[in-house]
Amino acid sequence: MVTSACFICLAWSLRVACHYFISKKRGDVMKGIWLARLQNLKRKPLVLISMTVMTVIFAYVLSGGVGSSLTLLVATDDSDMSNRVLEILEKEDGYTITVLTEAELQKVMKDKRDKTGLLLREKTFSVLADTESDIVRMLSLEIETIYNELAFQDQVIALGGESKWDEVEKGLVEAQSFQVNKSSMDESQVFRYDGALQSLFGFMLYFVFYTISINVQFILEDKRSGVWNRLKLASISRFQLYFGHLSFSYVIGLIQMLLVILVFRFLIGTNMYEGFWKVVIICSFYVLLVLAFSLFVISLVKTVSQSSVIISLLAVAFAMIGGAYWPLEIVQSEGLLAMKWISPVFYGMEALKRVTIYGETLGGVITYISMMILLATLLIVIGITLLEKRTERYHSSE
Repeated sequence: MVTSACFICLAWSLRVACHYFISKKRGDVMKGIWLARLQNLKRKPLVLISMTVMTVIFAYVLSGGVGSSLTLLVATDDSDMSNRVLEILEKEDGYTITVLTEAELQKVMKDKRDKTGLLLREKTFSVLADTESDIVRMLSLEIETIYNELAFQDQVIALGGESKWDEVEKGLVEAQSFQVNKSSMDESQVFRYDGALQSLFGFMLYFVFYTISINVQFILEDKRSGVWNRLKLASISRFQLYFGHLSFSYVIGLIQMLLVILVFRFLIGTNMYEGFWKVVIICSFYVLLVLAFSLFVISLVKTVSQSSVIISLLAVAFAMIGGAYWPLEIVQSEGLLAMKWISPVFYGMEALKRVTIYGETLGGVITYISMMILLATLLIVIGITLLEKRTERYHSSE
């Protein structure tokens, strides 16, 4: 309910702003600013293209290259139990199964140490991996659970027949459903990790910083070159100038994020846990926050080069402390965790992971969305105020 009200207020505000800006003469102003920016983008499209491509490449390579699934090389001893376990694994969405013989599996694991192998036997199994990671431990636990469940099923059937197992299975399903409902309030406390989404969200939030900041820097360039003042002398209001530049930067940043999301969702096949549209909505708020932060930065510097240096340093720092490179759940430093609240990336990462991996609604991440809106509003107001004061001081000195 709160989320819906928030979205309605935001949509109404944008409608009022657009109506005010686009009506009559103001529409020509916006069209002129956008055409000028589009011409510049046409002459220099490298930034948008490179940031989008780099996001896709980095996220794809570091996530293992296959959506959200784990590529698993499996060999069996052709026993009934091992074949049943393999059949269950092939039905799981989280695995891409390649079946080999035991000799082939041993050879592949020797030549390609980055692969994960699984050797299934009648009563035991072996997970073959070069390193002991969380994924390996979770895989071992899942395989052990499957073996135990199948052994329990065989024991029940041996004692009471198929009908007895059907009765027991029905009771287990009902008990499991009750348990899930009972413990659902604690689900958010359990750490869940998805390497594909961690890489996708992390690099997407990181690289869009550069795209948006470079576009916002045109305000600083226009002010330094005198174009801004000439436009103001032509009876163009400050609101029109800022709205024209900032709205263009916002759209470019959002387009970059949408392109990346669409590529991973529909071409690569990344599992977003039925949260695709929630991801898009959260990205729209994150772009607004980065836009505001970039505006605030240019209000503190004198040249575009200074702004570029500061943005580059802060983008890396924010990505590190905001959880873009690694999950914050594995960070041990209390000082590093305390600094996460100043990072725009933190709010975006947490909201995106919550609506996908944890399956939460937009209402469940309203705190992060509200913080992004609040910080964006404050930074835009402060940034524009500082820019205007600097312009006034510059004119008075002349």
